[in-house]
This record gives sequence, C-alpha cells and structure tokens, in this order.
Amino acid sequence: MPLFLAATALKRSPLSLFRKTGASGEISKYQPANIRQLLTEMFRSEGFTGKLPPVRFITHHLAHAAIAFYTSPFDKSDILIIDGSGENKATSGYIGEGDKLKKVFTYTIPDSLGWFYKSVTEYLGYLPDRHEGRVMALASYGEEDEEIQKIFSRIISLKKDGSYRHNPAYSFLGAHRNGKVFGKKMEEDLGPPRFKGEEISQRHKNIARAAQDTLEESVVSLLSRFKNGEGVSSNLCVAGGIALNCRMNGHLSEHPSVENIYLPPLPGDAGTALGAALLVAANLGFNPRFSLTHSYWGPGYSSEEVEAVLKKTKADYSKEKDISGRAAELLAKGNLLGWFQGRLEAGPRALGGRSILADPRDIKTKDIVNKRVKGREKWRPFAPSILKENMNDYLLNPFDSPFMGIAFKTTPKADSDMPAAIHVDSTTRPQIVSRDSSKKYWELIKKFGDLTGVYGLLNTSFNVNEEPIVASPEDALRSFYASGLDYLVIENFILRKGG
Repeated sequence: MPLFLAATALKRSPLSLFRKTGASGEISKYQPANIRQLLTEMFRSEGFTGKLPPVRFITHHLAHAAIAFYTSPFDKSDILIIDGSGENKATSGYIGEGDKLKKVFTYTIPDSLGWFYKSVTEYLGYLPDRHEGRVMALASYGEEDEEIQKIFSRIISLKKDGSYRHNPAYSFLGAHRNGKVFGKKMEEDLGPPRFKGEEISQRHKNIARAAQDTLEESVVSLLSRFKNGEGVSSNLCVAGGIALNCRMNGHLSEHPSVENIYLPPLPGDAGTALGAALLVAANLGFNPRFSLTHSYWGPGYSSEEVEAVLKKTKADYSKEKDISGRAAELLAKGNLLGWFQGRLEAGPRALGGRSILADPRDIKTKDIVNKRVKGREKWRPFAPSILKENMNDYLLNPFDSPFMGIAFKTTPKADSDMPAAIHVDSTTRPQIVSRDSSKKYWELIKKFGDLTGVYGLLNTSFNVNEEPIVASPEDALRSFYASGLDYLVIENFILRKGG
C-alpha cells in the first residue's frame, strides 16, 4: 500500500517540484547520512538524475504539532502531543498562534504514556503498536477494581502540578528483551499475562479499564500545564499515536477548560509527513495554514477507468443513474455493501470513500458484519456515519467531528435507532457528515434516512480483517469476492455476486 500510494503521488506531482522546495521529513537527524543515502536511492529509482534537493530535518513532535494546529480552524490553540516516543520525547505541549509554534512543556523517555499503554496491550495478549484499540474497547466491559487501580497508580503517578511520571520497571524501553514490551514488575504485580487466544476473563477486562482510566486521568491533568505556560486553554489540538484513542479524546472534549477540540485525520506518525512539509513551507515564507474539512486526498478513479477494470475482469455489473438512491434501498433491505466513491481517505478511518456499510437498526447486524466480512471479536464496536443536520438526535453535546476521532455519549434515540453502531457503554465514535465535504455520501445517508427514519449508517473500513483499506478498483474487487459482502457499489456501478 505505501509503495502504491507513493507511486500515485509521484505521477501527479513532478519531481521538478522538489528541486525548488526541497525534501522534508520528521525522520531523526541522529542518522543524517543513512537518511540521505535512502533518499538518494529513492530519487534515483524514480529516474531523477539531477542534483538532489536539500533535505530539512524536522523533529517528531514538532511535525505532529504542525499538522494538528496548521490544519485546524483555530487562530490560537493549545496543542497536546502524546505518543510512544519521537527521538527521546514522549509527550509535549505547544501553543500555536498564527504560523508560530511555541513549546510549553515536554516529557522524555521513560515518561511515555504511549509505552505505558502498549505495555498493557501486550500484557493482555495483543500486538503492541497495532491492537491498542482493542484494549480501549475492552475497557468498557471492565469494572472498577481497587487492587488493580492501586497497581496502576504505581505505574503512572500523578503530581499536584499536573505532571506525571511513568515507572520504567513496568515496561522495557528501547531495545526489548525477548520482544516483550511489558516488564517483569508488571507480571509480579498483576499476575501472569494473557496469551494470544486465551479466553478473556473479567480480570483482563478490569485491567483494560484501569489502563484506560489511568491514561485519561494523566492526559486531562496535563491541561493545567498550559495555564502555567500562558496557554489559551479554550481551544485544544491533539495529535500523536495516542490521539487515536477516541475515548480519551471524548474525555478531553468534556473538560470544562476545553470549548473546542480538533484532531487531524492523520493524528499518528503518517501525519508527520504533512506536518514537516507545512513547517518547511512556513520557513520558506509560505502560509502553512489551511482548515482540513475532509480527508479525501488519496487516489480517485473516473467512471471510465472503473468500467475498464470491470470489463477486463469480466465482472457482472449494472450502471445506475441514481447510485445513492439504489444503494439506500439495498441497505434498507439488510444488504452489506462495499462503497467505493471518489478519492481514498487519508488516515486510518474509512469516511465514505472506501467503506463497508450496513443498516444499523438491528443489533444483530454487528455480528453479521463480523462473521461475514471483518472476522473480529464480537465485543469490538462499530461506528456510525451521521448527518450533521441530525447529530443532535443521536449525540449528547455534539459538535462537528468529521474524522471519526472522538467518542460521544449517545441519546436514548441513538440507542434505539442504531444499536449496531453503539458501544456497550452507550458511546459511539461517529463521523459527522456534511453535504459540503462529501456530497454523494451525504445523499446516500439522507436517502436511507428518508426510507427508514434513521439518518445514519454503520460504517467500517473497506478491507478484510488486518488487510489495508482498499485503494484501487482492483483492490475493491478482490476484497468484495473474498468477503461476505452482498453488493459492491463502485462509482456509478453496482456488482452483485452471482449476477
């Protein structure tokens, strides 16, 4: 997938552009010779034989801060960066104003909330740096356990000034012995770790809850650090790998000092590429500020290109004049759809460009999607796409959240109308869909709502379990035929298995 997207980008952006602006990246300058050699090989492999452009090195957290603030709608904002590590930094606070970024505080290794959370992820039998979302989902099934909470208060200790400390005895930092992220002390205090495939006990759920609660308390406590640095406080931008924790983001959004919160569609390391480029642009005198209202920046395909692929693969398809209306009818009848429209989303979330869609009205739909397509654990939640005009019907204290990055508490109407897209704790991670940002997707949800009275759809990424989100028509066809989807809706065409 990265090579495919890189090749697509190179086709659209001639290499002569780099001669003028230079190449930028957030890669550490601790190994500049290695990085320059790698870039040389990359450019040469694409046929670039001229003098290489200058290389500018941007620190990891600064690149995170740049994409978080420069793409936000705020003139001024506090910026919170939380991840495992970037160089030796783990957590940082910045204040953004205009095109300026001022660092207020930073935490270095071993005080890493990312390392803390990934150590619990591995302890619970999941892959660190990959399955943290499963721990977050499992936390909602946990109960308060005083014994476990006391242990976690020793792992992460909170200070009166809003700071925290991470006890490195519970995690291996840097090079890890035997591949373990969690340390011997965690086993001594919490008992034997869960092995992959082992049945999940109530104690495992309670550990997940304690980890999530500890993370949320630690991050919220950091908000007071901005006041000491003359922060703005009412606006907050969040980025870094931990910013993918939607429940934590929801907790932040409910804090009295936070009036507005923004997360970019690429809060993790993938977003640092854009952040680094924006910083270089600012240094060269360009305005780096623009408000990201959608994430459809990947490759797209015309109807002619799509039909050529369909003909080449001898797929049985039909062309529709009202593709949104026909798709809404199919969804209302309980069919599972692959939805491939426009350009690919940037970031980890499917937002109506490359989505699997289903009717959220029946709670059994969640199990059907899991069994026939996703192959996930049945306790993991799905999320809805909701029309902006109807968000007050389904969410408590809603605000525009177009990138599926924040968990909201739900209304009784949501619990009743779309149970397949609501988590066990009556929260959900919605995509708020506006007509301006995604016209065809908005029309689909509107027509589905006109048919059913529910102006939202269950939306999950168009991929088979653990595979990348589909990018090309060929990818879509492959995943369609390899899964239990009923229909594939791709641009103006509809495919049904078996004709």
